[in-house]
Amino acid sequence: MIGNDGGKKNILILYEHRETHVKTIADYLESFHRFSRHNVSYVTSLSKCHFDLDYFDAVVVHYSVRLCFPGHLSASFAHALKGYQGLKILFIQDEYDHTHAAQQQIRELGIGLVFTCVPEESIAKVYPPAEFPTTKFVNVLTGYVPIELRQMKSYAPIRERSILIGYRGRSIGYWYGDLGQEKQWIGARMKAICNERGLATDIAWDEKSRIYGDRWFDFLGQCKATLGTESGANIFDFDGTLAATVKAEIKRNPDLTYEEVHRRFLSDREGAIPMNQISPKVFEAIACRTALVLFEGRYSGVLEPGTHYLSLKKDFSNVNDVLAKLYDDALLEAMTERAFVDIIGEGRYSYQAFVRFWDDTLEAHWRPTTRAEMPWLPLPSCDALPTFADSYGKNFQAPALKRAYQAMPAFVRTIINRERLARLWSWCPSPIRACVRAIVKPAH
Repeated sequence: MIGNDGGKKNILILYEHRETHVKTIADYLESFHRFSRHNVSYVTSLSKCHFDLDYFDAVVVHYSVRLCFPGHLSASFAHALKGYQGLKILFIQDEYDHTHAAQQQIRELGIGLVFTCVPEESIAKVYPPAEFPTTKFVNVLTGYVPIELRQMKSYAPIRERSILIGYRGRSIGYWYGDLGQEKQWIGARMKAICNERGLATDIAWDEKSRIYGDRWFDFLGQCKATLGTESGANIFDFDGTLAATVKAEIKRNPDLTYEEVHRRFLSDREGAIPMNQISPKVFEAIACRTALVLFEGRYSGVLEPGTHYLSLKKDFSNVNDVLAKLYDDALLEAMTERAFVDIIGEGRYSYQAFVRFWDDTLEAHWRPTTRAEMPWLPLPSCDALPTFADSYGKNFQAPALKRAYQAMPAFVRTIINRERLARLWSWCPSPIRACVRAIVKPAH
């Protein structure tokens, strides 16, 4: 039986199962089960809450559950969370989207601990302390070193790779500002320059060309270098009206350029709240020992230009120098090896280190509870990613006591309610508790 033994806590993670095809999201979710000191269970946020949240010492809403949009959290779980008195935790990303809606959800659900991607210096601007007096905000990265790094295949050395530059960007809405557009700009401009020179590249930014799962790592393993920009957006659309306004304007005038949109709607917001940060794709490239060509930026203080990556100016004024270095195999191999040793070898940005930090943070914020460990509380059936679902069992139920309690007449259950049962259980001597646990021990 998974229990509250040896100081371990029981933690439930709500996740959006439709998002787990993205390797970064799957790794993020799996890391808690693999590395946490506590017992972790998973249930999709779209299901009905058919079990008792009181079993858990903490409930986590993962960032794959986009709370700022309807349809990502079932009404059943929302209702259960509001009444749950234990520690409620939220991981949140893309906080520049419908910020007020996300803030409202934090308040309504009673979230006590938020792991945010907003840089430390900007947290108070996005989440004013006066509006969130009982909520603690902690900065984390959007992702970490690939979880299966040790099992990752060895790719060909730089000198044997056939593609000079490989890249998959994304074309996103104008309302995300300069940082959002850079994902397409860097690819489009570099592709045009390389095509003019007859260089072998595989650069795209349309949705149909995107690559997921292990195929993405195989792609990187064929490339001498990949492109990159900082992640996020430095324009906040607090209530969603900015995106609606820009979309309406583009519909009226399809020929409207980004520069015109920026001048009319974005210039006064650009950079007011810095949100630029390192992307998990950087760690993935380093893991494959693929050289990085990145726009100038801070990259969350993780990378150093010239040491870990080739820095490309945003006006491409140094593109000739960058391309020349991409033909220096010895330079690239030395740089990629240095990046691997410094960023991955030290383990500082591993999921194991991240979860250790998460455990430590949780242990400093546990809420006191009068809940005893009650064996009649049913755990959910396992509903987790297939890569680790079987490893923690499929059904942690205590059917005997649960059925007995449910079979009682309603008036008896009213008299002998859960609170009284909890007190009775807490008063039981240890030998009696041990006997009861042995009788109702769930099957693994």
